[in-house]
Amino acid sequence: MRRAFAGVLLACLLVISAFVPGCNKSAPDAEVIVAAAASLRGVMPELLAAYAPGHPGVRVTVSYGASGDLKQQVAGGAPIDVVVLASGKLVDELSRGRFADPSSRRVLATNQLVLIGPKGGKKYTFASLDTVPAGEKIAIGNPQSVPAGQYAEASLRELGKWDAVQPHLVLAGDVTGVLTYVRHGEVAAGIVYKTEIHGIADVEVLDEWKGGPGSRPEVVAAVTTGSPAPAQARTFVDYLGSPPAQKILSDYGFGPP
Repeated sequence: MRRAFAGVLLACLLVISAFVPGCNKSAPDAEVIVAAAASLRGVMPELLAAYAPGHPGVRVTVSYGASGDLKQQVAGGAPIDVVVLASGKLVDELSRGRFADPSSRRVLATNQLVLIGPKGGKKYTFASLDTVPAGEKIAIGNPQSVPAGQYAEASLRELGKWDAVQPHLVLAGDVTGVLTYVRHGEVAAGIVYKTEIHGIADVEVLDEWKGGPGSRPEVVAAVTTGSPAPAQARTFVDYLGSPPAQKILSDYGFGPP
């Protein structure tokens, strides 16, 4: 009877595992939590899809946001293993605060700052933004937390236009928010990364910034010092710098590091 009962129990367990999603799947050996700049929302899913087959024991989870906000989260003790930010300066600040391992720091890509506007709108340039009529708005990322906004401010200061443009500014919480303002026709123009308009047809590039190197955007990654899976985290950062990952980044409009 005991043998018969064991057989029935085993049969029940097999039936349950067949109908409960994930019941017969083994748990991953490690999880790597990545804090990524909002400007990587488009490309990161493809990077993860390419990474997963070669690393079946590792689950990578990504949280997106403004780079400055993500930096504050790491410094505040958030459970994050890897940062991929749109600013080398922010990564360096984390390293100086001993929140990121400086030996893991890696420049993954560069980007291009562009001025965009709604299709069919007035054709402004960076140099002519101070001619925007009263009542018209220009969207940029908030320079307090958004690297794209900091690059925009640096560019306008280099042109001597910052003071004149400030009354027209609408500050977005991240670079994706700037794009949304432009797509909805709520502003005359916006300053974003060129990669933000990958596959977007209802906006147009009005001008490309070709100023000094101080306004050249970079994408920089590092492993946090609090990571419980530092080996897997470093492997993921190394992958982002590998030729296959660099090809994906290039396909989305990112420049080489």
